[in-house]
Amino acid sequence: MKKLKHSKYKNTGILFEMLVRKLTSETLSSNKSVTIDIIKKYFGKNTELSKELQLYNALLKEQFRSEAQALDYIRTVKSTHSKLNQSLLSRQRYNLVKEISDRFNFDNISKIHVNNYRTLASIYMIFEHDETDNPKQLLECKNVILNNAMMTERKQIQIDPVLESFEKQPKDVRLLTYKLLVDKFNEKYSNNLDESQKQLLNKYIINVNDTSALKEYIQTVIPEIKKDLASQAKLITDPATQIKVSKLSEMLCTVENMKTIKESHVLSLLRYFDLVRELKEMH
Repeated sequence: MKKLKHSKYKNTGILFEMLVRKLTSETLSSNKSVTIDIIKKYFGKNTELSKELQLYNALLKEQFRSEAQALDYIRTVKSTHSKLNQSLLSRQRYNLVKEISDRFNFDNISKIHVNNYRTLASIYMIFEHDETDNPKQLLECKNVILNNAMMTERKQIQIDPVLESFEKQPKDVRLLTYKLLVDKFNEKYSNNLDESQKQLLNKYIINVNDTSALKEYIQTVIPEIKKDLASQAKLITDPATQIKVSKLSEMLCTVENMKTIKESHVLSLLRYFDLVRELKEMH
């Protein structure tokens, strides 16, 4: 039986998550966000893509105590999905991917880590195929969704009431709130962070769960910091300070020694950027 293939280019849930990640990185490096315009255009009220996204979220977020209830819910959501205007949905999705490709490098955006990727991929397979296409493969997809949808007996995590209220707001309200928060962040820190620091934060946010991509970027950053510290150390006249700066350069660990990139590593590099900037201002 032919193996069914998943396509992230046609997966509305994954496309939306990638755009949200891109939006986060944009707001740290620029006051104007191109991505938010794309999100509003294709996922605004009453678009067919927004209706499909709601169905993705329905299977992604709903929790059940019994497997029978969960399976019945999956069937109901799939039935609802089949009633969407499929030709319009395909056309809007095609235009979305085309606009992303025209405005950005799609290959780079497609490398952005997406939480719940496997679950979103399984939901896509359920939406796009019937059980007769490949019963075994689609059963595996259902099991992935079930594992995500079943309630566990572990203690429920306490959610901040403000955050809980925020998550219940309409998408437009959440996007506006998010933009206001980012504007406040930029207003407060835009004059304090230089371009190197903004770019580091940008890469960290995009690739926070993709260690290899983050390592690859930091691997280019550390040698540059060491080079700057070495050149600035030569300009320092005080022997004690010169030794301290040289030692700080030696303390910079190599990327190969990092099993995972932690927040502490990023904070450390941000401080090194501060040190380099201060030394350059002195000389």
